[in-house]
Amino acid sequence: MSSITNRRNILQLMRDRELNDHIRTKYALKSNLNYKCISKLGLLAQLEGHQGCVNCLQWNESGSTLASASDDYQVILWDPFLQKVKTTIKTLHRGNIFSVKFIPSCNDDIVATGAGDWSSHTYNVTTGQQLSNCICSQGRIKRLAVANDTPSVYWSASEDGCISQHDMRMNHECPNDKSKITLVSVYGSSGKKIEAKCLDINQLKTEQLAVGANDQYVRLYDRRMIRSLSSFTVKYTNPSNSSDFILVCTDGNATEALNKLQSTLQYFVPGHIHTYNNEVLPKKQKSYVITYLTFSPDGQELLVNYGGEYVYLYNLLDQADNAFFNIPKVMKAPRENGEGSSLDLIDEPVPVPHLTLPDKVEQLKLKANYLFEKEDYTAAIILYNEAIDIHKCSVLFSNRAAAYIKRKWHGDYYAALKDCITALELEPNHMKAHFRLAVCLYELGKLKDSKKYLDQFTVKYPSYKTSAAYKCLQSDLLKVETSNKERIAKQKMHDAAGSAVNYVEVIQVEQTQKKTFEKYFSSRSKDYHRRYYGHCNTSTDIKEANFFGNQNQFIVAGSDDGLFFVWEKNTENNLLILKGDSSIVNCVQPHPSEFMLATSGIDNEVKLWSPLSDDVDNMFIIEDYNGTATINQRRMMADPFEVILRNMRRTTSDGPETIDLDAIRDQFGIDPLSDDFNDCRMS
Repeated sequence: MSSITNRRNILQLMRDRELNDHIRTKYALKSNLNYKCISKLGLLAQLEGHQGCVNCLQWNESGSTLASASDDYQVILWDPFLQKVKTTIKTLHRGNIFSVKFIPSCNDDIVATGAGDWSSHTYNVTTGQQLSNCICSQGRIKRLAVANDTPSVYWSASEDGCISQHDMRMNHECPNDKSKITLVSVYGSSGKKIEAKCLDINQLKTEQLAVGANDQYVRLYDRRMIRSLSSFTVKYTNPSNSSDFILVCTDGNATEALNKLQSTLQYFVPGHIHTYNNEVLPKKQKSYVITYLTFSPDGQELLVNYGGEYVYLYNLLDQADNAFFNIPKVMKAPRENGEGSSLDLIDEPVPVPHLTLPDKVEQLKLKANYLFEKEDYTAAIILYNEAIDIHKCSVLFSNRAAAYIKRKWHGDYYAALKDCITALELEPNHMKAHFRLAVCLYELGKLKDSKKYLDQFTVKYPSYKTSAAYKCLQSDLLKVETSNKERIAKQKMHDAAGSAVNYVEVIQVEQTQKKTFEKYFSSRSKDYHRRYYGHCNTSTDIKEANFFGNQNQFIVAGSDDGLFFVWEKNTENNLLILKGDSSIVNCVQPHPSEFMLATSGIDNEVKLWSPLSDDVDNMFIIEDYNGTATINQRRMMADPFEVILRNMRRTTSDGPETIDLDAIRDQFGIDPLSDDFNDCRMS
């Protein structure tokens, strides 16, 4: 190819594409989806044809067809460029359709569907004829997955806790052959099955299967080795400490098998919602659900949307350890008797060198510091994010940690802890990062560690003992320590009153195989790499999040307030908010090659989004990110279903008039008595 061809601009490539459709992908890779394109994203068309909530969208591989499925039991295939219906399949489902997929290597002529009637079907697109019907599941089928190198096969995740593999080329008799198609069953920390909500196959490493369920842990399986898990037995070496395990291999070479075990099954979880054995009495554990997960197109990252939480990005190649495990490393305090147990003090302090920041970074830091002083912490964090993306240095991470601590949104203390650790890795003698680390540990319930590192801080920086911040933290630690001693003493008296037989029974239950297996793998969970927030995900369990852009440089997700959000992947900053539905946006599916996005939700139509010209007024854009994000924080912390249940409990004694439905409608933007609410709510 000549150098002239290599220098073609986007307009020339667009003209050439009209004459030669084979350069579509080449154009997509060359085109620069810059911030102006994002800022101009607006409504291109509304596709009308469904008579119920549109619960799922799926592009075919070339992007020439968009499939949508709905509560009306129909699958519609659309031409996205002509904005017309290609064909409609009236399925035989008798429950809301939650997932639709094109079966690979079938010329886009076969689609698979999974629905709330506990069944999955396949249909011929041309004739509309049903090709297969699997009714093995004992729960709603919430998500399907396919592998591009595995024709005629699809996988399903259902609420009976089973991940199933369906091969259209094999005879299957329901429900007698259920065990033959069950690939793996998902168990929770109690040792009981939990609802499987979503799954995805890594298209570049199709042996990798990611599963999300009704808890906080993402499970990453190697499909080739799942069966080998049954050859292991997990036992406690110390029943009083659930982190002390031994693995026993019952089949084959134990050493070789143990080496392969870590690649067979891995867990991922945000560190602040990981289950720990804290020294403080446990608070009421919030329930979580993973509503969607997807591998990045390059297969190196995993994006996960959490119900009641945020969107998180996990790096599969450079996996992050839990922040609590990294603290002893940066503080030079090895873990001898458990996490951060050593009392070794770090080296004598040396002056922190003054670093000259690049001009742009310095300007961003000064602006962020000014916003911090004005108590506009979210705006300050956005600028710190931008500065860190350009130049990583300890002062930026420490300053951002301070903004997180002051803002106090859900997950902020843990994000601040991660920043303090990074700052200390870059500069071990960063005084403010050391103190803020002790503050974060206190707020996260790690009281012993907080006190230990505060004591280290006192030795290293004795002059800081007179500061108000130090005195406040020290006083808080003393108060909580005294309070916990009294509560623990009362608890011991209460336990002593119980029978010894019950204690033995509890230990026996804790040592059951399923429960110990879950605790073994969850205790080795890896942490998130980035997080994206501002939206709200509490009302539905099918809310998606996806990569967007020719280099996967953007993240998109829907929200309970009828909006969908676009973030920059590397900085975590929000770039755009658009109004996509009258109630809730569940689905956000980027076109595989064009700068186009399809969305759907509670409304009956599918919306297509593309950049608008400069002379078009974008009626759907939301300007106030800070205000929107703050409101959604309140929504996230006050689950609408808990509000409804609390109000309904009052009716037992006070009558139905005590349920303030208007307040619920105003606060959460949806009628709790509507069919939409019942059909699409979080389960």
